[in-house]
Amino acid sequence: MDMNQYISIFLDESREHLQNLNECLLKLENDPGNVSLFDEIFRGAHTIKGTSATMGFTAIAELTHEMENLLDLLRTGSRTVDEQIINVLFRCLDTLEHMVECVASGEEFTGEVDGLIAALRAIISGQPAAVAAIGQAAAAEPATGGDAERRGGVLPVWEIKVGLKPGTVLKSVRVYMVLNALEDRGEVVGCQPSQEDLEKENFDLNFSVFLETSADIQAIKGMLEGISEVDSVEIIRAGDRKIAEVTDRYSVSAIDTRPDQADIPPEDESPTGEELPPEPVVSAQPSPDRMVERPRSEPPARPVAGADSSVRRSRATQSVRVDIEKLDTMINLVGELVINKTRLEQISLTRKMEDWAETIEQFTRVTNDLQAVVMKVRMVQIGQVFNRFPRMIRDLSHELDKEIIFHVEGEETELDRTVIDEIGDPLVHLLRNSVDHGIEPPEQRVAAGKPRAGRINLIARHEGNNVIILVEDDGQGINTEKLKRKAVEKGLISQFEIDRMDQAEAVRLLFLPGLSTSEKVTDVSGRGVGMDAVKNKLEAIGGTVDVETRQGVGTKFKLRLPLTMAIIQALLVKVAREVYAIALVNVDNIINIRADDIKTVQQQEVILLRGQVIPIVRLAERLAVPTDDTKVKDELYVVVVRVGDQRMGIVVDE
Repeated sequence: MDMNQYISIFLDESREHLQNLNECLLKLENDPGNVSLFDEIFRGAHTIKGTSATMGFTAIAELTHEMENLLDLLRTGSRTVDEQIINVLFRCLDTLEHMVECVASGEEFTGEVDGLIAALRAIISGQPAAVAAIGQAAAAEPATGGDAERRGGVLPVWEIKVGLKPGTVLKSVRVYMVLNALEDRGEVVGCQPSQEDLEKENFDLNFSVFLETSADIQAIKGMLEGISEVDSVEIIRAGDRKIAEVTDRYSVSAIDTRPDQADIPPEDESPTGEELPPEPVVSAQPSPDRMVERPRSEPPARPVAGADSSVRRSRATQSVRVDIEKLDTMINLVGELVINKTRLEQISLTRKMEDWAETIEQFTRVTNDLQAVVMKVRMVQIGQVFNRFPRMIRDLSHELDKEIIFHVEGEETELDRTVIDEIGDPLVHLLRNSVDHGIEPPEQRVAAGKPRAGRINLIARHEGNNVIILVEDDGQGINTEKLKRKAVEKGLISQFEIDRMDQAEAVRLLFLPGLSTSEKVTDVSGRGVGMDAVKNKLEAIGGTVDVETRQGVGTKFKLRLPLTMAIIQALLVKVAREVYAIALVNVDNIINIRADDIKTVQQQEVILLRGQVIPIVRLAERLAVPTDDTKVKDELYVVVVRVGDQRMGIVVDE
């Protein structure tokens, strides 16, 4: 039997099960006595084992089989959950995710699972010391360990030159993805430019990574070329490296390259299709030796995803996976239908045929209904993006020795798939900054009279024709005086401008390119580093980002996103003989003014509208449209448009 036809189904289902297993393990870490979680995790591992064995992926089947053996002991009470077991199971899930993605890319899995299988068996046999020893050995052994070239005492080092596509935003995230992928193939021993420049995005579109590996170089090249926004990959032999010299490797700690920090999943990752419990909350708590009792006012931590597996099964039977290209084709056809419907309406008005008009009304109703249905088909729940962040927050809180309660709300909020695909990277930046530079260490929080555990909220909701996403933390806030000082020191703005800024304007300095409030570069983030890229990324899809902060109280980022980019309503305006369209979502209002209502302030035409000064742009002049200057109009049409918190009036003829 040819199994290739089932590969896509296997990949989609495996990714869903692995995401669900991650969520269940997060729940289990906070509620070790919940027997239903053991059953859910066991079923997920069992399903992956069965499908992978059927497809012939024996390594995946072997690892999940050993996980099953341990999970069976946990659900029967023969073993109790502890931090060591949770960490080993998380490492198993990270390895399984990597193996599944190797299947997706057609590459050979070059890592090893023997260490994990040995650790699982040591836990089953009740040998915690053996588990610790195995864990240390596995952590020290690179993914390509065990090959003949490594045993020979000489390791080849390759220079991998990567070029990003022109216009790439969030370059540091693309660097992170490249390094994360390479770390699974060997040992990164250096990078050019430096770690600080890569983190701050102080490079054009090209950078080099030096990789110590004996893996298949062509496979590595193909893997990197498959990463989004990577334009070119060139690999050359840089020389050999003796094992004795490995301790002198250059650090690339400014960018986190550990496999368990792979918080940016493939772009075609499918939603889990799970129902949400009321008030979903995830607690990313520290290890047991650092755990503290919650204040009584704090609700018990509950995971983001629903625990009722019967709900998952019932929902799964009501959904069908559809290729996004097919939906795009349908959207284009509906667009043509709408255009022709409008032409028919015009013919009806011109010819004044009653029967024709009645037919057109029915045709219009059907077309509108079809358009609405197609738009709903493109909508997916934002939980598809949100569901990977609890694990990321959990890992970061452990790494930074912080205690964090992560609250997620509004996962059922729907957005167009096109918008969903673009918001993951900005949210990763904002959340990592909140963990690293927003939330203070527990001792510092206690000294300031705060609870030991910091709180980060990720909230989504509909607001008119937009979706609002809030990223809030109750950390130390942003020091605006430090922002001003740094901006002047770096020559990004003059002291004259700084002295005339209010608080809101000072906070928005955060989005200036290259501005960071951090005194040192960390391996997680630097508040301000990449914030300009976050802003650019959101504006590219018609969104905006605003920030509110109070020093010592916390920070809130507010993202405003369009519901869809597929069909956009527009206002038609005319200048001389030319017709232009302005996106209706940006139109505040339309006013009539007299010519003498326009004043000039500092060589800029303005009008006064409800007490606010609005700059004026004459569209004919800006677009160099030929007009009859001899005609002087007493009344002018002005379309007042808004982008973020900025407004402008556009003067048009009709």
